[in-house]
Amino acid sequence: MDREKHRDTRYAGLAGGATGCITRFICQPLDVLKIRLQLQVEPIKSSASQSKYRSIGQSIACIYREEGLLAFWKGHNPAQVLSLVYGVAQFSFYERFNRLLRDLPPLEGHDQVRQFLCGACSGSFAALTIMPLDVIRTRLVSQDPGRGYRNAFQGLSEIYRHEGVRGLYRGSGPAMLQIAPLAGGQFMFYNLFGTLTKRARGLTAEAQLSSGELFVCGGLAGFCTKLLVYPLDLTKKRLQIQGFGGNRQTFGQHFVCRHMFHCLVQVGRGEGIRGLYKGLLPSLLKAGFTSAFYFTIYDSLLLLFNSDRSFN
Repeated sequence: MDREKHRDTRYAGLAGGATGCITRFICQPLDVLKIRLQLQVEPIKSSASQSKYRSIGQSIACIYREEGLLAFWKGHNPAQVLSLVYGVAQFSFYERFNRLLRDLPPLEGHDQVRQFLCGACSGSFAALTIMPLDVIRTRLVSQDPGRGYRNAFQGLSEIYRHEGVRGLYRGSGPAMLQIAPLAGGQFMFYNLFGTLTKRARGLTAEAQLSSGELFVCGGLAGFCTKLLVYPLDLTKKRLQIQGFGGNRQTFGQHFVCRHMFHCLVQVGRGEGIRGLYKGLLPSLLKAGFTSAFYFTIYDSLLLLFNSDRSFN
């Protein structure tokens, strides 16, 4: 929790990468469900007979019935690489930014501001690094069985051949706008909830919280930040499937837009304000569990790697 006081940051990248891989495997089914709901133009409600997905339970049953259990891990390979690269980049840069900004006079006594800035900068850099993997992951999850790309490598090659470099970075605008407050907020809220927990228990600032307490703090941080930026996440996903409608013929109406603002207007006009929050429940569950696992596993691994018994 109080990393700068008692941790050697040499192992931040290793701990971050391992954390990303473990968390991705656990939370991938929620990600698949979230993406399917985000991309559906038709209303998500039990009375909407024309909609493919009408509720959380019905969506899970439909995916399992039509595509089998492994469908919940569609796009897992690029997503796993995405998580590994993102975890290494985010936590490595976070620790470095944290050390650089810790002793700056303007930030003295403003720990939450410092945590937000460190998280925002490291998250933005990491998100830009993995953007092509995010695009191919979204398309693999959203394509019809038997259509589209056979695997991630073939998909990336096809996107580059037909859409150029721009195609590999579809949705990067809302992604960049989303990631700074998302990543910054996660670290800020995580440290804030941790500090409040220590005060409530009468612990010193250097004390280490239990894994259960870290899990709860991480989960709350994920919930709070995801609520703030969710429409941008939906916009990013809609942009990532532009030009891919021919491979999504069993998923209902294909959404067409030109850019981020056009997408937001089109969704709001055609699907209402609720349309901007399609898939919110599985997204919040994923954000909460991902953030909880991320910080719990990361803190535990970093302590392990820095212990004298593990690294003499």
